[in-house]
Amino acid sequence: MYTLGMDIGGTFTDFTLVDRESGTVTIDKEPTTPANPAEGALTGARRILDENDVSFDDLDTVIHGTTLVSNTLIEGTGATTGLLTTEGIRDTLQLRRGSRYDMFDWEMEYPDPLVPRQRRLELDERLTDDGEVVEPLDEEEVRERTQTLVEDHDVDSVAVSLLHSYESDTHERAVAEVIEDEYPDLNVSLSADVVPVIREYERTSTTVINSYVAPVVADYLEFLRSELQSEGFAGEVYMMTSSGGIVDVRTAKAEPIRLVESGPAAGVLASRIFGENHGNDGVFSFDMGGTTAKGSVVEDGDVRMKYETDVARVHRFKEGSGYDLVSPLIDLTEIGAGGGSIASVNDVGLVEVGPESAGSDPGPICYNQGGEEPTVTDASLLLGYLNPENFYGGRMELAAERTESVFAEELADPLDVSVTEAAWRVFEVVNENMATAFRRYAASRGIDARGLSMTALGGAGPSHAFRVARKLSIDEVVCPYGAGVGSSIGLTEAPCMYEASSTSQAVLATLSTEDFRRQFESLREEAASVLERAGIDLDEAETSLSLDMRHVDQGHEIKVPLEDCDIDDVTPEAARDAFERTYRETFNRETLEFPVEVLTYRLELGEDESTGETAQLAAPEGDRTEPGERDVYYGPEYGTVEAGVYRWDGLEAGQTVDGPIVVEADQTTVVADPDSIVTVADNYDITIEL
Repeated sequence: MYTLGMDIGGTFTDFTLVDRESGTVTIDKEPTTPANPAEGALTGARRILDENDVSFDDLDTVIHGTTLVSNTLIEGTGATTGLLTTEGIRDTLQLRRGSRYDMFDWEMEYPDPLVPRQRRLELDERLTDDGEVVEPLDEEEVRERTQTLVEDHDVDSVAVSLLHSYESDTHERAVAEVIEDEYPDLNVSLSADVVPVIREYERTSTTVINSYVAPVVADYLEFLRSELQSEGFAGEVYMMTSSGGIVDVRTAKAEPIRLVESGPAAGVLASRIFGENHGNDGVFSFDMGGTTAKGSVVEDGDVRMKYETDVARVHRFKEGSGYDLVSPLIDLTEIGAGGGSIASVNDVGLVEVGPESAGSDPGPICYNQGGEEPTVTDASLLLGYLNPENFYGGRMELAAERTESVFAEELADPLDVSVTEAAWRVFEVVNENMATAFRRYAASRGIDARGLSMTALGGAGPSHAFRVARKLSIDEVVCPYGAGVGSSIGLTEAPCMYEASSTSQAVLATLSTEDFRRQFESLREEAASVLERAGIDLDEAETSLSLDMRHVDQGHEIKVPLEDCDIDDVTPEAARDAFERTYRETFNRETLEFPVEVLTYRLELGEDESTGETAQLAAPEGDRTEPGERDVYYGPEYGTVEAGVYRWDGLEAGQTVDGPIVVEADQTTVVADPDSIVTVADNYDITIEL
């Protein structure tokens, strides 16, 4: 049987087809269709199956990564949503935290709340911060408020976020029952289900986001599944989550917030796997596609995680300027730098690149599909990095002459330089933008990137990696065979995994072993239900436990892993030891002489990754071809030089080639400068020594 991974990006949709019996892996790309991303995904799926003599009924698993959630938020195309909340806090979404994401911007903006004030209705109920009822819930009032939202405001979805529901979900459950009795088809998101953790603003914001996108995601998944079934597919569809695991469709529909970074997460997962294949447990993941570039760090073989982010930012790359969301996510940074990023000359005569992108429609000028603005891909063509006659496996002939003409008019003439020099400036600016973003990301997390190996993924990543790595003082770049579709490869390797969490705030000294056991057992039941729906044998599943802890009265907590602990092994003493160790590693100092408290319990349940075998792309077959030659520009330091041009499938395992060199594949192009050495591994991964 076969597994198909499909990752929808801003410009291309990537595919990986795995024959699980033979281990053969086949890859492909298809231009993304922005109006309906599922159309491009289905078109590409049909082609990769047809070309490999595989039918849809031979597939038993489809694993999908999508930008649907983030795009819905950015474009404002979600459901008409209402909010039911406790009396006195309807304006939480508007008030936010009161902090500033840019200290020097006096006209700082935030996005308008997804639920306007007239659709934020209050309920006269109240719980204490330990879950005791102060004011009972009036079910008739719930009925009236819901009727107002549906009849007067025509809502499609309702978010319910009541004060202190993380301690007791009794009132929220009662609200849901009333709504279901009155309006059974109305979508309802409870904060007690979506994100049962402390802090009212973040919890309410996250629940509203979930409610806003849930109907859109449900419709999309139903459409995708019905289209697949009409083709003869009878297997299971799984969705990639932001935390690096996959979940079933039912879970994805109920908690679509877990999908907000699904594609980028798959790329980081792939980088970790490729790093392991090369014996590297310290990896800088560099994934550059047509719209954005993503960077993340794998340390000691572990992917870094975070639990808060913001989405649909007013300023796309200013953290804090969007809607706040709490969910487990792989820790990465993203910048508007891709092959489709648009270049221009600003008012002071300097080149600017992005964050605006030509995407897949109309795309770069050289695609000859209506694009009229210079892009990074156009610059790569003019520098000699791309083959105009054999781009995208020969499916697309690049319009070199038109690209040169537009570059001359829009960039070279205003800058008073040659077209080649203008293209190099575009190339260098986007590389410097990425390197700066990655440098800040690493520094803010106390990471020295210089000791890491870079893994380059995406359609554009392998052609930019040599310059970005030099700027970061990284001396090794690994370009995996199949790098151009790295995220979809990551999808096929992702374990089924779910993290459950809950808040129960208490001073550590007041807790017992039984308190810990009770909390974690409840979370395990929640996670187990998700894995059981996905057909996972729970006896083979692995459990990871952690606590969010802090000193009493501190403003922020830290995640404390309970390493090598089973649920029955968690004691107050073990929690204290783990806190002291994590505190010391995080702040480089000993803990304070002050009480410690536990806020949030976290349990991750997932497949045992050590039992699986990493699928490998089949080694290319056939005669090795003699390399060609092409004039390639590497900047003022080297000028235009004659570079060896190879087909990736024309290389030999174990081969070593001195730069300059260009290696072409159907999904990407590898570029190495004159001072580099390129080595081909037995599995045809390429390593560039800088």
